[in-house]
Amino acid sequence: MDLKRINRRAAAALAGAGLLLAAAPRPGPPAVLRKDLKKDFGAVGDGRTNDQAAFGRAAAFFNARALTPDGAAPAVLFVPRGVYVVGAQAAGPNGYRWGADVLPLVGCRNLTVAGVDSGRTEIHYAAGLPYGSFDPATGRAFQPPGYFTDRAYAASGGTCVRLERCENVVVADLALNGNSPQLAVGGAWGDTGIQLPFDGVFVADSRGVTLRRVAVHHFGRDGAQVLNHLATGLADPARENIRFENSTFDYNGRQGLSLTGVHGFRAENCSFSHTARAHNAGLGRAVFSNPAAGVDVEPEGGTVAHLAFVGCRFVDNGGQGLVSDRPAGPHPPATADVRLVDCTLWGTTNWSAWVTQPGFAFENCRVYGAFVHGCAAATAAEATRFTGCTFEDRPYAGRPALGPGLLLSDRHARGLRFAGCRFVAARGALLRAVPLAVDAADSAAAFHFRACVFEWNASGAVGPAALLAGPVFSGTTVFRNGPEPAARLAGAPASRAAAFVFGDARAPLPAVLQAPGRLELRVRRAGTLVRGHFDVGRGPGRATDSAQVAVGAGHTLALAAAEAGDTATLYLGPTARLVVERGGALELRRYARVVVAGELVVEAGAYYARDPLATVRTVGRGQLRVSSAAVLALPPAAQR
Repeated sequence: MDLKRINRRAAAALAGAGLLLAAAPRPGPPAVLRKDLKKDFGAVGDGRTNDQAAFGRAAAFFNARALTPDGAAPAVLFVPRGVYVVGAQAAGPNGYRWGADVLPLVGCRNLTVAGVDSGRTEIHYAAGLPYGSFDPATGRAFQPPGYFTDRAYAASGGTCVRLERCENVVVADLALNGNSPQLAVGGAWGDTGIQLPFDGVFVADSRGVTLRRVAVHHFGRDGAQVLNHLATGLADPARENIRFENSTFDYNGRQGLSLTGVHGFRAENCSFSHTARAHNAGLGRAVFSNPAAGVDVEPEGGTVAHLAFVGCRFVDNGGQGLVSDRPAGPHPPATADVRLVDCTLWGTTNWSAWVTQPGFAFENCRVYGAFVHGCAAATAAEATRFTGCTFEDRPYAGRPALGPGLLLSDRHARGLRFAGCRFVAARGALLRAVPLAVDAADSAAAFHFRACVFEWNASGAVGPAALLAGPVFSGTTVFRNGPEPAARLAGAPASRAAAFVFGDARAPLPAVLQAPGRLELRVRRAGTLVRGHFDVGRGPGRATDSAQVAVGAGHTLALAAAEAGDTATLYLGPTARLVVERGGALELRRYARVVVAGELVVEAGAYYARDPLATVRTVGRGQLRVSSAAVLALPPAAQR
């Protein structure tokens, strides 16, 4: 018997009789609940009426809904075009005047808060709100003599949008304006400046939060802060997926953004700029609280990890563009995997960046003004790394970038890495790079430069153009002049000779050129002074790998003792070659030693000056080749 055929016949018969039930339709996506701030919660949005109560009603509605079975269904709070005045403060046990949050959302899921766009939908704080320390008896601004945390004197502004224990919440197309130029600013409160709440956005213990096309500006404290304590530690694999997209966090008082606890954060095409630059009429100066940074990565009671800033701007902040400072003393690592890609950091009155916390990497970034320190790394993963970055003392809006150099790291960091980077100095020094090394054998502390270019054209700069203690070079590294300034081209006298220094007695590491690698010294009217040891191509990984040093015209390579009693040594390995080109110079000062296992060449027209107490020794197949047309003296002073 053919059961399949019988079943088909039965089905056809049932269908003909209208007795075969149709399959149940699949359930569609849940309906989206839509609420309008004006229609449903009574906001006016006319730029005059205070709409704080309407936002409060909206927050109460969605917070209550979050506790019901419908709380996970998608919802939208639409904020129509308009200017919504807010700002409510009340006296009470928390302070002289304590600011209420405008839109405090707690436990909400799958909610979108959206305006029309950040140019036409603005939440605007009222003028005249007190912020800081005030005498509760007289209501006048109170200037404490020092550290001060008496809540009876405190006036805060609260937070505009607060997201607490939320999940999958989007805030989009809004401007949040703290109106700091028209605050009634009191005295300091806290350790420095005014450390009281007055923030644009505060995210606490939330996941999946996105800020998209928002402008958060002129707040007394932070544009935004993220303080999650959801991760169990740096090794926790979970990600909280906090995202900022196409948004600005400018002209705030303490920070554009504070990241005090988060695992999994990404900011793309955002600006964290002009912190502490908003002039307050009553103060006669800007509202300023330290650290006044563009972004502060500062773990508080937890960890911060897996951050990415892509195409972001940290420009002209009162403090550092980016700061992440590790507390003094024995503290376990609290940061990891922090990446900045294609970002601009521009310091005018403060450093472009100050980083001592571990795990920071900069890729294809532009650093205008000095980068300071780097991490005292215990492992390679903790070390501060730069790939394809440009460091330059480029002026901003007619003001010079800050710093006596482009990189200032003097016994603070270990194992800094630079690959394919470019250093351009037109006004001051290039860099001061002295690792935190224990002794000459502490090679893990050395700073590495792979395929980097150093351009120097700073007329009249004071001090060494570059100080590198124990640098390790690989790939092709070039020291050269930048474009000639107009005055030089017009025949003006050249500036004094620049000094490039390899070695420092405080970090007795050898300068090293690894094989394969090439080091070109081509800055004219300049000299490179080697203090201590310079190893070129010692122990190459392969017999075919070579290490080459070229001393170009107008440049002098000098070997000298790092300190009294020290013997400076230049070692050329079996596959190494040092060539002093026509117009270049090699100076061997007193007690200097040269050991040639490869080749040392002084070409015709090059200068070769050797102190009688300096020694040159060949070993193995080593060769010393000094052209008969070489000049056995230093170049004339006018050429040095």
